[in-house]
Amino acid sequence: MFKEAGIEVATHCSDGPLEDCFFSLEPLTPAPTKEMFVATTFGWTAFFSNGCRGSDPFLPMSQLSKALGVSALRICQSPSSARYQSVILEVYDTPQSGANERGYRRSIAAVNDGGRWVFEQSGSPFAFEDLSKYKARLKRDRFTPNMLSLCLENLGVPALTDDTLQRNGAARSVVFARKTHEHLPSYSLEEAKAL
Repeated sequence: MFKEAGIEVATHCSDGPLEDCFFSLEPLTPAPTKEMFVATTFGWTAFFSNGCRGSDPFLPMSQLSKALGVSALRICQSPSSARYQSVILEVYDTPQSGANERGYRRSIAAVNDGGRWVFEQSGSPFAFEDLSKYKARLKRDRFTPNMLSLCLENLGVPALTDDTLQRNGAARSVVFARKTHEHLPSYSLEEAKAL
């Protein structure tokens, strides 16, 4: 995909401690320049980037789903301490699996958008969804972290933990790094946490 877009990348593969894999994403930047794919113990591949405001997996997940003919997910859950919280699930898939022409199969989101909560959903609901929850009085209660966890469980995706991201203390990862943006600030993980 990078080559098709004319983007030059350096590739680094690693079989080592999960912590080392995450440190390979540093420095964190406002415009991500590194993307890491980690093999899981449950048959999926996890994606992370070095964006200091979090990963935004929309583009790679939608493109990979289309190119490889597989299901892909965008999962976002901000910490409860975040100023603007969000809980988002997007499912990308093939047209044969119910996705539209852009690859969307299902999207559910409850987001604090600058101080105002919004709730949105699109696509055909899965059989396991409790649609009555989407009518809760408060928009933030229409799609909660617990509801996201139930959706993921039904889709065959357990919680991402050290145990699901590494086998016997070693994680298998691939990092794609593009040229850094010299004019933008960069941060260590600790500095980004303090922002």
